[in-house]
Amino acid sequence: MHNGFWLGLVLLAAHLAVCGWIWLLARTRVLEVEGYFAPVMLLVPLWGPLCVLLLHTSNRLTGGCLREQTLEKLHINEEIHKSILVADDEGEDTVVPLEEALLVDSPAQKRKLILSVLTDDPAGYYDLLQQARMDNDSEVVHYASTALSQITKEADLKLQKLEQRYAAAPDDAAVLEEYCDYLEGYLKDGFVQGRAAEIQRHQLEQLLKKRLEDLDGRRSCMLECRLAEVQLRLAEYDRAEKTLEELTARWPQREAPWMLCLRLAAALRDGEAIQKTLGQIEEKEVYLSARGREIVRFWQGKQQ
Repeated sequence: MHNGFWLGLVLLAAHLAVCGWIWLLARTRVLEVEGYFAPVMLLVPLWGPLCVLLLHTSNRLTGGCLREQTLEKLHINEEIHKSILVADDEGEDTVVPLEEALLVDSPAQKRKLILSVLTDDPAGYYDLLQQARMDNDSEVVHYASTALSQITKEADLKLQKLEQRYAAAPDDAAVLEEYCDYLEGYLKDGFVQGRAAEIQRHQLEQLLKKRLEDLDGRRSCMLECRLAEVQLRLAEYDRAEKTLEELTARWPQREAPWMLCLRLAAALRDGEAIQKTLGQIEEKEVYLSARGREIVRFWQGKQQ
């Protein structure tokens, strides 16, 4: 250990001596290196001085223009990069909404946009893909139909898994909520039509009722409104009316129940009920959103 200590001191002294010698040569301009390399040379034994000597040799061999050549190359690369960015920005001017492309653009443009949708997020363009499926270009129709088929398949598979989870654990509140919410979105997105949609809406009605029962006497305006909406879609008007009577009695100043009351009256083609509902909205000073005010103005105009 004693010998190792002295050996380390000798090597450190040799390293410092080499660094000092190189620094003196650099100060006298014998070595063509800059002073800011000194810390690297000093803090990195062996390799630091060696790199400084290699840099001096490189400068001598290239005539001192290596740095200038490197900077010039970086400048050229930067200009190329800027030109690419400008070209990309210019390309954005050719982008048009898919809805417009389906109406006025060329078949090639429509195909290109449909393919970009397929590689992006097809589920997010479900309505547009349905529109594209009615296009007069057979290739666009093929792409759109393929995408819709895949989206529907994935949605059906997820619904089946949730049905199985609910069947295995019907008393699990988290599973019930997830199944109920997904089924509601599944129906709103139009993944199923006709008799199959009616069956699923009846299932959603039962799920919502079970969620309300699980509240143990507590009430939920949101859940009850969702139940009333499903009942309206199923044309169960007597049940919907009963649900809405309870809602408006319990939450007389909430907007959603009254909007559903207007929907019920409209479905029944009952002008007197519409007029009565409008009067109750005004009488109870129901706070209306922008959308709610628009609906009320529409029905008020119809009543005049």
